[in-house]
Amino acid sequence: MRTLGAALGVEAMALYHHFESKDQLLEGVMERLLAQAELPSAGSMPPLERLRRFVRSYRQIAVRHPNAFVLLAVRRLNTKAAFMLYERLLDALAEAGLDAVQSARSFRLIGYYASGAGLAEISSRAQEPEAAPVNLEDPLDRQRFPRVAAVARYLRASNLDAVFEFGLDVLFDEIRRQAGVGRRAREEGAGE
Repeated sequence: MRTLGAALGVEAMALYHHFESKDQLLEGVMERLLAQAELPSAGSMPPLERLRRFVRSYRQIAVRHPNAFVLLAVRRLNTKAAFMLYERLLDALAEAGLDAVQSARSFRLIGYYASGAGLAEISSRAQEPEAAPVNLEDPLDRQRFPRVAAVARYLRASNLDAVFEFGLDVLFDEIRRQAGVGRRAREEGAGE
């Protein structure tokens, strides 16, 4: 709080007039970040497309605010604003046809993917734009690690978008499959 106060040109205690604690301040930062995540309203497009749009915009928070994004990945957000967002995400999953168990699992999976993609984005973009995350300049390394050498160019930061979209396809194909399984099970249960 002292560091923040100094950066703002005020005493640390002045911050406590606006926030009761450091945790409350961090929750405020997190809410501001989450407000930037786009989740189109129900009925504006199919539910899984709304969720894909959300995940894409969540990743962009990492690009725009790499230092603050880490908060979203490592801290729990238990505010009313967060629960409103969670409710909208879970509504979209229910609208897609998932039951409560499938929705909970998919909600977590989406969160894991979105946070992991954001963190990967931060670490990759912190390097040179075309740097591969592995460096195999020594010919002996290329011989010792031929599979790593074969994929290294595809791991460059310039390929992040393609890898991210591939991951979204895999993720949402499985969510779509789970929704179909759930629907069939409910239909079979209703027919008995």
